[in-house]
Amino acid sequence: MKSQKFLQFGVAICATLALTGAAIAQSGDEQKSILQSNFQSADANGDGALDRDEFKGFINANAESDLGRAKQIRRFKAYGRAFSKLDADGDKAVTVAEIHSAQSGK
Repeated sequence: MKSQKFLQFGVAICATLALTGAAIAQSGDEQKSILQSNFQSADANGDGALDRDEFKGFINANAESDLGRAKQIRRFKAYGRAFSKLDADGDKAVTVAEIHSAQSGK
């Protein structure tokens, strides 16, 4: 049962990582601002992309801000899985564009 729930969660990660559609509708500008701030804070080297360590900080900040499913990612320690789903080009870095692409389902 736990593995089935984890699998269902893993499938949902890609499209709902940082912000769900409902969260965007509630107060989109404020949540986008928090998301951007969390991304910039996590991007320790300032290169505009998050490596795996920076990504973990980003997810933790989003969990603290109660954004999307970040709390679930943190609770299940699914950082690696979420990172892999978002790293669309396989360059071992996640950009804002990749996050937005996953949110829009593209």
